Amino acid sequence: MPIRIYHTADNHIGISFSQYPDAVRDRLLKERFDALERMVADANTRNAHFFVVAGDLFDKLSVTAKDIKRTVDILEHFAGEAVLVLAGNHDFCESPDSKLWKTFRKAAEGSTVLAFTAQGTKDFTLEEGAVRFYACPCPSKYSAEPVTGWVADEPKDAGMLHIGLAHGNVEGLGLDADQRYFNMRESDLRAAGLHTWLLGHIHVPSPAPGTTGRPTYFMPGIHTPDSVKCTHPGHAWWIELGADGACAHQQLSTGGVRFLRLKRDLRHANDIDALKRECDLLDAPNTVLDLRLGGCLPEADLAALNTWVEGLASTFLHVDRDQDIDHLLDAATIARRFPEGTLPHALLTELLADAEHPGDAHSALQLIEDLTKR
Repeated sequence: MPIRIYHTADNHIGISFSQYPDAVRDRLLKERFDALERMVADANTRNAHFFVVAGDLFDKLSVTAKDIKRTVDILEHFAGEAVLVLAGNHDFCESPDSKLWKTFRKAAEGSTVLAFTAQGTKDFTLEEGAVRFYACPCPSKYSAEPVTGWVADEPKDAGMLHIGLAHGNVEGLGLDADQRYFNMRESDLRAAGLHTWLLGHIHVPSPAPGTTGRPTYFMPGIHTPDSVKCTHPGHAWWIELGADGACAHQQLSTGGVRFLRLKRDLRHANDIDALKRECDLLDAPNTVLDLRLGGCLPEADLAALNTWVEGLASTFLHVDRDQDIDHLLDAATIARRFPEGTLPHALLTELLADAEHPGDAHSALQLIEDLTKR
């Protein structure tokens, strides 16, 4: 029977979401815990042996004791062998006196929730076989060097699984031009002599869905989205490792909210209708929608668009809008603004009919509006 592992990372509990209104902020803060709770329940349903958090369980060192205890309470509901929590670069452990990790250990005292804040190994013996974890926690927020180099020199007992836990960038997976984030090379991870690595840090999951065999490493990505930069719905890995090294794995969707940016160029009523249909398909109550709208629309269509967008606030979790849409001057707009027979009506109608100079009518309207304001 294989060793069964539920692998998450980058949960960032304690992130502030201060840019949002209070009600939205509270919902997003709650989702950090709710998603963790759902994963623990799912891991129990799957009879996982280990629940692994590969760094950045917390967003910062100053997370409150209340949030730490709430997090530990959730993790303590895991029914398997142990919860293994690695210090990442956001919740790094510089010394044994770390306030965050002392508070965490006190809250987890007497449970199977274990904090890996110092380099070392931890062995477990199960009916399914023996497994050794190699913990490579972050001692700081930034480093030009990885903290995984020591693993290659460790003796590897035959007949047991060897699994590394680390946090940082992997060359080719994430950008780290300044070498600040414990940058690891896949070749070095492979040369360490382990069956696989469970990593954190990059908020995009790896390997790609459909990958077969036993990957050198797994990166789960963030467990539930925290901004429009996260284009996936939140993920974790389900991993089964046999005593012979055989590996089966499944990417799980774990998030309960979505952040979505829609950039659209609107030039016709049909474009607005298409945008409406697209939004109708979204899970509005659980979506933070960021609209980036440009283009050129007739006055009536623009007014209808604005009314519709303002109404989205009552259905979506939150809506942000960045809009730069020009008025499209047409005969109906001219007739509404200027009575027939007036000089502006005649001038604008004539200019609008000049297909070779489509911008002249708009320029003339702007000039007329500027003059009437004086």
